[in-house]
Amino acid sequence: MDFHRLGDIKFICYVQPIRGIVRYSAVFAVLMFVVGLVAGAGIGSMLFVKTLIITTTVYSSITLAERMRIVVLVDNNPYRQDLEKAWGLSVYIEASGVRLLFDTGPDPIVLEANARRLGIDLSKIDFVVISHAHGDHTGGLRLLASIKPGVTVYVPPDGSLVSYVRSLGLKPIQVNNTVEVSRGVYVVKPLYGPPIEEALAIKTGKGLIILVGCSHPGVVNIVEQAMRDIGVKPYIVLGGFHMGGSSPQDAQKVASQLVETGVEKIYPLHCSGDNVRSYLANHYKGNYGGGGVGLEIVIQE
Repeated sequence: MDFHRLGDIKFICYVQPIRGIVRYSAVFAVLMFVVGLVAGAGIGSMLFVKTLIITTTVYSSITLAERMRIVVLVDNNPYRQDLEKAWGLSVYIEASGVRLLFDTGPDPIVLEANARRLGIDLSKIDFVVISHAHGDHTGGLRLLASIKPGVTVYVPPDGSLVSYVRSLGLKPIQVNNTVEVSRGVYVVKPLYGPPIEEALAIKTGKGLIILVGCSHPGVVNIVEQAMRDIGVKPYIVLGGFHMGGSSPQDAQKVASQLVETGVEKIYPLHCSGDNVRSYLANHYKGNYGGGGVGLEIVIQE
């Protein structure tokens, strides 16, 4: 309970956290009426009403936005038939009041066409996160250079990638350790595959949403890094697992390890491979999300 003093009038706000949002219940008009009455009557400190309990509704910015949207703009796996497939990955995210891209796919034409069909205006993004330097994740940067010149691009410590981003007229920021780049939005410490690769993590009330590009360092290693650095359990893992040629035994091992970390939904895209997708679909039906280009996930906090 918080006490605030206005002259000799005290009012009490009852603070109740509801799903991470602080709610103050009441109507300020009541307080204003009493203050006006006191001033008009000249009662001042002789006011016989010493305590007034009021309620109002205000929302603080202590936690994340109430709604989060994730849309797969580019992937080689089919999902929506009206969208173009391409070998690569790009994911659009709206969270915590920002809009961002995680990777950009291989081709600016495919990225632009799919975004247009999905009603997404890429000129309004706030920043980009690139997982690693491979062309099937960086090709769409040329589109952003033309529609959003100077936009910030978070990259792992790869000199050639930094130079390429800068050559496009974009602003590269090299990431060496896990960093919060917007409220509740983190770029996860780059790990070596090869190549060196970073990931994206978004904090929600249900846990971390972790986006991976190709998981060259291992998807389980990336998830565990995010958990250690942010101190929150995983909720969703989405992206490429780099297991296209994996054996059924490897698929079983990775799937079970992900579930053991606490992941509730798994969306293996891009280079994950059929073995992992099939194993999850058959053995972890409640955890398997599937998906491909055009997949949209909306989370209401």
